[in-house]
Amino acid sequence: MKTALRLLISGLLIAYPLMVWWFAQNGLTNWLLLALITLLSLSIVAQGIGHPRSWVSMAVLLVVSVTAIFADQLTGVLFYPVWMNAALLLVFVGSLWRKPSVITRLATLMEGSLSEKAVAYTEKVTMVWAVFFLMNGAIALATAVHGDIELWTLYNGFISYVLIGLLFVVEWSVRRVVKNKH
Repeated sequence: MKTALRLLISGLLIAYPLMVWWFAQNGLTNWLLLALITLLSLSIVAQGIGHPRSWVSMAVLLVVSVTAIFADQLTGVLFYPVWMNAALLLVFVGSLWRKPSVITRLATLMEGSLSEKAVAYTEKVTMVWAVFFLMNGAIALATAVHGDIELWTLYNGFISYVLIGLLFVVEWSVRRVVKNKH
């Protein structure tokens, strides 16, 4: 049940830009903040309060809510991708100082113990993802500030996901080449 709930919430959060576009097109922007707060709250409950992702969700929830209070509800919800990228940037950069890095942890879960060269590689990949989150967040910020809901939805609901997929594919390809060399 908990896994199904997490998958449903994850799917809805991925579809979030399309939901924002739909709500805005139908004049229901007053409901956007409530929808986001509900999704993030359910995400926190599904993950468990002590889970690290819950802390990220809580921080983003707080920042989005404060943004909505001081700006307006639509602006607050348009900034959600900005805050998510900022949170992920902090997590990835923080893991480079407080090792093991995020990617090293994931690789260890998948591969078991890693050689020094593999750890060095995973730390570089963590840096690449950190740079990606910085750039993606900057573009998300530009689309939110610009305020064009179609442009915002196109970038945050499609282009950014394509870029994430491309980064995964490129990294996977590079990893295979690096693994074959060693």
